[in-house]
Amino acid sequence: MRKRIESDLLLKILSVVFAFLLWMFVINTDNPVIKKTFSDVPVDMLNEQVLDELNQTYKIESGDTVSFTVKGKKDIVDRLTKSDFRATADVSSMSDVHAIPIKVEALRYKSQLDVDTGNATVKVVLEDVKSDQIPVVMEVKGKPASGYTVSTQTATPNLISISGPKSVVRIKQIVAVVNVSGVKKDVTMTQSVKCYDEDGDEVSQERIKLDTNKIKVKIGLSRTKIVPFKVDTKGSPGKGYVLGSIDYQPKHIEITGSKEDLDKVDSIKLVKLDISDSTKIIEKTIKASDIKLPDGISFVKSVDKIKNVVIRANIEKKKSRTLTIPTSQIALINNTKNYAVTFDDQEIKVKISGLRSVIDKVVVKDLNPKLDMRLYE
Repeated sequence: MRKRIESDLLLKILSVVFAFLLWMFVINTDNPVIKKTFSDVPVDMLNEQVLDELNQTYKIESGDTVSFTVKGKKDIVDRLTKSDFRATADVSSMSDVHAIPIKVEALRYKSQLDVDTGNATVKVVLEDVKSDQIPVVMEVKGKPASGYTVSTQTATPNLISISGPKSVVRIKQIVAVVNVSGVKKDVTMTQSVKCYDEDGDEVSQERIKLDTNKIKVKIGLSRTKIVPFKVDTKGSPGKGYVLGSIDYQPKHIEITGSKEDLDKVDSIKLVKLDISDSTKIIEKTIKASDIKLPDGISFVKSVDKIKNVVIRANIEKKKSRTLTIPTSQIALINNTKNYAVTFDDQEIKVKISGLRSVIDKVVVKDLNPKLDMRLYE
């Protein structure tokens, strides 16, 4: 009896061991341990501030992404994607050859996975940091509404502090572009800025730190008015000569100021041209910077963008000429009583004098001779 009991116990133990082995076989057959590779996972840099104390920064030469292998049970590994991992490189652990070990951590199932990076590293190049303060330049685009111009433009702040690798910090200007198309009142807005080098090429801000990349911009408008230039003369031409036309270009200019000041201005005097005893053409060039404007008035354009005004006074020889007018071409005006008029002579002589260029072209028709019959009422 005792032997039989011992034999049954042994069979039971063997059955349990066999069942366990069978279970392990089934489990490993249906859910084996597998490996899976993930590629091009971005690497986050940690503790970059350790370089600040050395006044240095870095540029990644290689290793900004990493590939790694994950080992684990099939039912777990099959569920994983790149987003289930975080790759990091701690700048404080940089080696003497500027290599930083990459660590990859599973964000879930961490205890059930083995991650192998193959000793991947981020390799960097160190550079000294350069700091500077750059003035903000405002670039106004577009035109305000008709009758207005931009009179003031301010940026707050007007200086921006920058820092970055010495090889990159080559900024000459920081520009804020403001579009004023159709604007007819003062405006305040927030604008982003762009960086430019001395050649006028935009500089990427990827590796540059600005203490701010947005500024407050205020645009002030004022009224405008287009008025003619005016040229006065003094003196008289030489004997036998007369002043003809006075030509100049441009003939008009756009000015700006308050409405009250603009209302007082109908023209802008250029110069008092001296033609005393002149017997030939007089030319004079006036620079915009030499034109005196009334108080409270200024040019819309800057003086360096306004063309010089060239004045030409045409002095011509005086000429006399006698024209014969047939009396038949004399028109009767105000002949309310319908008089019948006859002339004793068939023609009359008229002496005219003036500019040679004009006198030579005059014909009888141009004189338009008339007789006012009211003289005989």
